[in-house]
Amino acid sequence: MYKKPSAPRGIKQAYEQLLSIKMRGVVPPWLHAMRSVPPADSLVREPSMFATHGKTKFEIDNPQSSPPITSGKGFLKRTLPKGCVSLHHKKIYMRVKCNRPPRIVFPEDKLRKEFYKNHPFEASRPRTMIETGRHSTQKWDTLSDGTSQVTGESVIRYQLYLMQTKGLSKQDAYTQATDEFYAIRAQEDMEAKVAQEEAHQYGARPLKKPYSAYQLFKEDKMIRSSAEAFRARRAVDRMRDGLSEKTYTSAE
Repeated sequence: MYKKPSAPRGIKQAYEQLLSIKMRGVVPPWLHAMRSVPPADSLVREPSMFATHGKTKFEIDNPQSSPPITSGKGFLKRTLPKGCVSLHHKKIYMRVKCNRPPRIVFPEDKLRKEFYKNHPFEASRPRTMIETGRHSTQKWDTLSDGTSQVTGESVIRYQLYLMQTKGLSKQDAYTQATDEFYAIRAQEDMEAKVAQEEAHQYGARPLKKPYSAYQLFKEDKMIRSSAEAFRARRAVDRMRDGLSEKTYTSAE
């Protein structure tokens, strides 16, 4: 539901536009009044002009994925005792509701939720954010075109392509997409290990710790040595107290 635009406010804006382009040369008296006291919005609520339920291409091609809405929140269904008649209005809420935009749902949302539920660490994997300056021309008939990084979003797009173009079910498309994804990840891990071994053979060494990490290491070392010195002093104090007590008892 949305509120109809205010007709008086539209008249005011239209006349001001005419004045700005000099198609009207005289400012009428009513325009001063509307500028000082702007007209209020209309309280008439009409069906939403943004309602797209059942109209998108994905819902038209798959009518079973978006069943029609047969019940709403504005109606109350209850059973009354036999012989009783309800005198209340069917609508529960009679107050004017605030305007809220409709919820935008894409077919990839469910696929994305399922993938990241089964692969939670993929969401924290570093991604390449370099832009090539042109739009992506990948048609997603394969998981990787060899030029871009393979991420969880690539698996989701590829799974959707298999469902819409190849006619596979959701589970079969997910199985095929993840199998290819695991193979690519294994190849990337193997290439990283080989590159690390080659760099080590050519004399590369790990980078030294930064200065902040070195200072934290020294601080931890001093804390440990202070704790050991404190424990040794406590042991000496206990031994001294024991010897003094033994000497006192023997003197008695």
